[in-house]
Amino acid sequence: MSVCVRDMEYPALRSGGWSPGRNVRGQAMTALLEVLSVVPLRSGRNSSGWELFGAAERALCEFHGLRVAPAGPGRDCAATGAVVDPALAQHAHRAFGELAEALGVRLFPFGRTDGDSLLAVDESGRLFAVDHGGWWLLGDSPAAGLEALAWGHAPIRLESRRWQWRLPRDGDAPVGDALRAAMVAVYVLHHHGVRSARALRVTVTTLRGFGAVAFDERFDLHPSSLEENTDLLAREVSEAMEKAGVALHGAELAVSVLPPPRATMPLASVDCRISVDGSSSAAPLSLTLTAGPGASVGSAGESVTAAAHALDAYASGAR
Repeated sequence: MSVCVRDMEYPALRSGGWSPGRNVRGQAMTALLEVLSVVPLRSGRNSSGWELFGAAERALCEFHGLRVAPAGPGRDCAATGAVVDPALAQHAHRAFGELAEALGVRLFPFGRTDGDSLLAVDESGRLFAVDHGGWWLLGDSPAAGLEALAWGHAPIRLESRRWQWRLPRDGDAPVGDALRAAMVAVYVLHHHGVRSARALRVTVTTLRGFGAVAFDERFDLHPSSLEENTDLLAREVSEAMEKAGVALHGAELAVSVLPPPRATMPLASVDCRISVDGSSSAAPLSLTLTAGPGASVGSAGESVTAAAHALDAYASGAR
């Protein structure tokens, strides 16, 4: 966890009236009843009402009503105070809904900073902030997050990440070349705990990727080795393309590693795509790995980063 609070006695929180074992359950329950009765003003994907969960209830029973002041000018960024009161962020259904969807967790309003950032706590007790600058992880606990705000410790930005590599071609067989790279990606993603793929999606787009989609089919992986899968899939894909009357000259062939059925966030937001221009045997493969905000931190972030390093090593060795 890179949001570091050196003094674990939480002096800023103590100055605001907190102490270990603090419990203001009566105040917190009154505030929670008000928040839970709020109905979103608009309908839509993120318009459901708030759902209380254990971590949020415990956090508010301990911290509700605290006014934490800045403890100095700021160590990494400007220090800011905060008020713990879910009513101050109770109307942020859309903002928190989008973040919750990206992270694959439930969020509950927690308060607001002096800079008008909205605060929320998730099911693991982590403290997040949403403002005009984006989404931020403040700390792995409400105490750590509030103390980090007060001292001006830099938060972690939650954002999408993207890696891209160029791979040499083995010959004039773009289908086989693309599928071989795709199977390496399947192995790397599985080995590092990102996902266990069960299928690939093969797409052919005319005009080198800028025209119409001429071919788009899903192919299941076989319970065999990487090389055997590559050979079997290359034969299946080539036969399917020939049957559909699809030629690769002047077109782009793309192979996507599909998530398994009912994959859960945040790792379901990871996408791995291999593409190649089929008009020339000299055109290199382009391997792209993208990860959504949910894979920015924690074990998800570590898994995706490890996979990216492994793919980088593979690309370097292939050249």
